[in-house]
Amino acid sequence: MKRLSNLLAWGAVAIVAALAVLNWSTLMASAPLDLVVAQIQAPLGVVMLGLAAVLVALFFVATMRNQIGSLLETRRLLQEIQRVQNLADKAEASRIENLHQLIATEFRLLNERLNERPNAAPQPLDLDPTAAVEPTGDGKEFKPLSLTEIVTGHEKR
Repeated sequence: MKRLSNLLAWGAVAIVAALAVLNWSTLMASAPLDLVVAQIQAPLGVVMLGLAAVLVALFFVATMRNQIGSLLETRRLLQEIQRVQNLADKAEASRIENLHQLIATEFRLLNERLNERPNAAPQPLDLDPTAAVEPTGDGKEFKPLSLTEIVTGHEKR
């Protein structure tokens, strides 16, 4: 679409330039111009061509200003996106670090709990929480700690 617009604009400029060159003698014909406060003799065609050129220049400046504003806004939005993305990356890293600390604490508490039973035979770890719990040699059941118990450091009795 942008290419078509540029092609049409340059085509219009070429047509106006060709007509001005072909009819230059007519454009240069002197005519009386009334300027409200004074009347002068000037070539009317050249005055009209000059006014058209001024209007084209004003539209060009307005278009450039619009494009520059759009580019500045895009740059500002890109910086905001990068700032938010960095913030999200830091938050995710923080969550991963917290999870790492939670897992380390859980393993530490599990090791402490296993070390409290030095005379008990090691039990195979059953990762299925719905499986039946085998009693230990001392008559107590071995129950895994819940996440709440691990975080608070309290064991349900």
